Amino acid sequence: MKKKSPLSPKLPEKLQSLTLSTLSDYDEFAERKIASCDLSEQKAKNVLIEECLLQRITFTSARLPNLQLRDVRFENCDISVTFLESCRLRRVELISCRLLGAQMLSAEMDDVLFKDCNLERAVFVSAKAKHIRFEKCLLPNATFEGAELENTTFDRCDLSHTDFRNVKFKNADLRGSTLDGMQIDAKAVKGVIISPAQAVQMVSLLGLIVQDDDHISYE
Repeated sequence: MKKKSPLSPKLPEKLQSLTLSTLSDYDEFAERKIASCDLSEQKAKNVLIEECLLQRITFTSARLPNLQLRDVRFENCDISVTFLESCRLRRVELISCRLLGAQMLSAEMDDVLFKDCNLERAVFVSAKAKHIRFEKCLLPNATFEGAELENTTFDRCDLSHTDFRNVKFKNADLRGSTLDGMQIDAKAVKGVIISPAQAVQMVSLLGLIVQDDDHISYE
């Protein structure tokens, strides 16, 4: 089964450069290239960004609830410890970004690519996502508890101790990823695709014990 990729952002060929130092409620940005800006600890709700390229932006510890992103590409941005509750992402790419501890509770995501990103301890609790791809990403201790993940791929990712409890999976592909210590329940496993090499490990994660028949004794 071939792993599918999300739709790419629709970006104009020419983007006007823009430098930002602050964000305000209900700000809107379109068809812009925004680079090398420090927006850490900014607080703004209902910001709309569409058809934009963001490079080397620092959002560390910003609070941006209800952020809306459409046709946006992030490159080498730091989004660590950023509060993004109820954000909406459609056709978005995040390339070589840091999202350590990012809070994306109740996020809605459609056609989103995370590539070469560090998402350690990121929070996707109760997120609703379709056509999402995590490629060569670090997700140790991230949590997706209660999320709905449809057509989601984790390709060559580190899912060590990632929390998938109470997740509703539909066509989720975990082949090629590290599952050490991953938390998942039997109900969630029904919608997961794994490789034969991962099968024994998945059984162990579910608390089952696999032994050869040679260990059976009869009295």
